[in-house]
Amino acid sequence: MRNIRSAYPSITRLEISYANDAVKNGWGNNRNNYSDKFTKYFSKYIGKKFVLNTSHCTAAIHLALVALNIKKGDEVIVPDFTWVASVSPILYVGAKPVFADIDPKTLCLSAETIKKCITKKTKAVIVVDLYGNMPEWDEIIKLCKKYKIKIIEDAAESLGAKYKNKKAGKFGVISVFSFNATKLVMSGQGGCLCTDNKRLYDRAKLYLHHGLNKKDSSKYYWSDVLGFQYNWTNIQAAIAYAQMKRINSLLKKKKNIYKNYQKLIGKSSDLILNQPESHIETTNWISYLNFSKKYKFKKEKLIKEVMKYGIDLRPIFYPLSSMPTFKNYVDKKKIRETNYNSYELSKKGVCLPSGNDLNYKDQAYVIKIIKKVISNL
Repeated sequence: MRNIRSAYPSITRLEISYANDAVKNGWGNNRNNYSDKFTKYFSKYIGKKFVLNTSHCTAAIHLALVALNIKKGDEVIVPDFTWVASVSPILYVGAKPVFADIDPKTLCLSAETIKKCITKKTKAVIVVDLYGNMPEWDEIIKLCKKYKIKIIEDAAESLGAKYKNKKAGKFGVISVFSFNATKLVMSGQGGCLCTDNKRLYDRAKLYLHHGLNKKDSSKYYWSDVLGFQYNWTNIQAAIAYAQMKRINSLLKKKKNIYKNYQKLIGKSSDLILNQPESHIETTNWISYLNFSKKYKFKKEKLIKEVMKYGIDLRPIFYPLSSMPTFKNYVDKKKIRETNYNSYELSKKGVCLPSGNDLNYKDQAYVIKIIKKVISNL
């Protein structure tokens, strides 16, 4: 039986060479050499002045909230339809997450859905560039300026995407990225925080590593504030640096995977493949599939049946407002109506295998089996 994985990285001699060099020589005065190289390269690519490497993207979101002084009593608007790590740090700082619905085309927040959630307590919004997509940024930025709401752009899944020729990561006062093993550019684990604001960068950096004040060289191990341990390793940075130098080829592979699925599905009205807006250049980090209303199955059933054929499908996200973790922050009687798109799109949607080890034959097999299974559900 075939084993078709949902995700898989692309590792070449370059990643191996840099990682080996970091293991062998990246100590003492060289302990941050690849981390520094990555920071410089990433800053130039994204177009943000300051880049702070973190142990993971969740840490970057947490530091972003701390840097913006988000605290108890504040409200932060977030998409209901996203990965839980985009939202959990709001609870870390004692603030309240307010779950907004998504645009069904982009699967991202829109100015309209954000506006419905604004109150006098709203201090920030975390806008997630989901699955390689981008929202209608012009409208969101205009709205947030009007209401003086700070934007944190969670671009973890959309490195390399563009909105009107501007890259993901350019739109937030703080933007964050992930280098988790499944991401377009990966290092096994890791993340970063990006900003053009030096004050926010310095504040985030202070809290990054136990609140150590490294500006005062006369006091070693001196902590100014209660910070966190969110450092990234130089070895991980070496891998991510190599991946960044190959980002164009990684983006090309994802585009080819999407085009193959597009060809294999054809003009079917029953299988609905994600379609980007004309002015948005998605990365196709993950190709995702939904189904026409004539099908009544749940995605969990589809995934279970397809798995019998050696295919690892993953569900598209569940609405966070439906989870026990956030039950105290929602009105269960109203949320399914107010966040209709988040709940409706989640019912049957699945993420298709999108790993770098896929070939056309694999993809043809995936679509063949999905068609076979749904005809019997």
